[in-house]
Amino acid sequence: MAGRRSTKDPQSVKLTPADAFDLIRWLARSQSDPRKAVAELVQNAIDANATSIAIERHRRGRRTLLTVRDDGEGIRPTEDREAALRYIATHIGRSHKRNLSPAERHAQIVAGQYGIGLLGFWSIGRRMEIRSRVAGSQVWMLRLVEDEPRAEVVPAPPAIDLPPTFTEIVVSEVHAAALRPLALARLAEYLGAELRGPITQSGATIELREYDARGQLADRVTVTPRRFDGVRLDVPSPIAVPHHTPIVVELYQAVGEAPAGVELTCAGIVVAERLGDLSVLGLDTAPWTDPQLAGTIEFAGFAVPPGTRRGVIPNAASEAFIAALAQLAPHVQRALDRQLEQRHAASERQLLGELRRALRGLRDRLPHLELPAGLTGRGGAGRDSPDPLGLVAPSPTTEPTPGPAKPGDAPNDAADDGPDEALPPTLLPPGPANHVALTPDPIRLWPGGARRVRATVTDIHAQQIRATTTWSASSHYVELSGDGQARTVRLAELAPADRYSVTVVAEANGGACSCTTDVVVADGPPAGGEGAGIPEPILVDEPGSSWRSRMVGQRWHVNIGHGDYRALSSDPRARLRYLVALFAKDLTVATTHPANEPLLDQMIDVLAHAERNLLRSPRS
Repeated sequence: MAGRRSTKDPQSVKLTPADAFDLIRWLARSQSDPRKAVAELVQNAIDANATSIAIERHRRGRRTLLTVRDDGEGIRPTEDREAALRYIATHIGRSHKRNLSPAERHAQIVAGQYGIGLLGFWSIGRRMEIRSRVAGSQVWMLRLVEDEPRAEVVPAPPAIDLPPTFTEIVVSEVHAAALRPLALARLAEYLGAELRGPITQSGATIELREYDARGQLADRVTVTPRRFDGVRLDVPSPIAVPHHTPIVVELYQAVGEAPAGVELTCAGIVVAERLGDLSVLGLDTAPWTDPQLAGTIEFAGFAVPPGTRRGVIPNAASEAFIAALAQLAPHVQRALDRQLEQRHAASERQLLGELRRALRGLRDRLPHLELPAGLTGRGGAGRDSPDPLGLVAPSPTTEPTPGPAKPGDAPNDAADDGPDEALPPTLLPPGPANHVALTPDPIRLWPGGARRVRATVTDIHAQQIRATTTWSASSHYVELSGDGQARTVRLAELAPADRYSVTVVAEANGGACSCTTDVVVADGPPAGGEGAGIPEPILVDEPGSSWRSRMVGQRWHVNIGHGDYRALSSDPRARLRYLVALFAKDLTVATTHPANEPLLDQMIDVLAHAERNLLRSPRS
């Protein structure tokens, strides 16, 4: 019949939860980490332009309560306090900033405010009170109880000495399981990593305090934004993403054995501790899984799960992010490879210095060994020596055949200052000078000796910056020369054994700072010059050969392809002891008879076996 609707026609229906509070309960229980719940409360304070945030733990008998107080603009500051608190209680799941664009969210460091983060207190304690005051108004409270569908909005009892504008959240009856994660040191470290971006960009100060049962302050900790250890990688940043905000990259080659990983942030909030864990986006590949890679990658266009704020929802924005990141990956891999080569070369140069220190004065103390005449000064390795790995530092170009150092000569690193080193790229513009440090610290010199000393200046954001430096010494026995942030410090030959110091004052961008470093007077350089009789090892990679080391004419070759060297190379001290044993073996063979080499080689077998076992054994 005309006008009659077919029973098979599609009909639209509106999705409605059978029980609205059940949905609220599921959202609240999706946040199980009490530290993350505290981070949500701190984030809300930062969103409200707070400059000072205090987190306090109080003991009340056998119970503990947690307080988060800030001096921000307050909850919905343009509204009456009762209406503002009633609004957030009746609009759970609706952030009043949800309609901001990604660029606006990034500019305001916002990942949501008073949406479902309000219910995160369920993972902290049994009850929560939100106390709010704006511009000297009456204080009102919102009271919520875990797993209760109703809340109360009531006036707060009158109190004296309250600031005209503040927000205070008190979570009482803290769960026993939450006490350990919310310990001051643990919570401060977590907040410094979780809210690194918001804290850095807002400049807010966050202090954690612990009070005992008598109300006395027992401990206090200031939250410091996380700093990445390692060498900053020179990679492109920012990376353009079509139709979205750009990707901001800050990557480092980490120092240490524990894998660090690259954290992924959205509008400053961590959404993944390790980028390589996001297999759903295909990011569980090199270089993002490299254990030496650390840092942060920021992209404000992500959609993240509203409950846990962890992970990324696959959509058009995440696809654009992946495409842009694919262009960055080759640059990151090349930067990692360069840093690895430089660290390997620096490690070998450091090893050479340690080898010379370990054997200093050998010619004078054991003259019967009759060191070959060609093994003096810097050793037998010249510029034309074979060096298949390129790991041996080249000889100075100013003296083709270096000889023994004179007591008054400066070592090579005390040469006239060249141009200042290039600074690593930074996320923020250079700020006022805040801290200066001298390297080395302390400065060790013998009378008549000199060395190069560098001043490293950082701003209030802990970024390395250039600065104008003024240097001074505590005595006329300490001479300073050069300019810029690196100077040559020389100790007079007649300087008595006394305490000396060098002070540097750095000024940049309206800020000033200073530091003082001691000058330690050493006994003197080794007799006959630094490293006299100690050859510079020529590294040969022959993994298929059984020889460990040998003298070839007046040069000392070390086989870094041998299994013992490879096994011990991960530990600098074990590798140094191994090389000392090899040098003792080759020196003894050279000054006695070649027939002794097999017997001495057996001794090296025993020593290398013992070193391997010691490396595998846990240290007490």
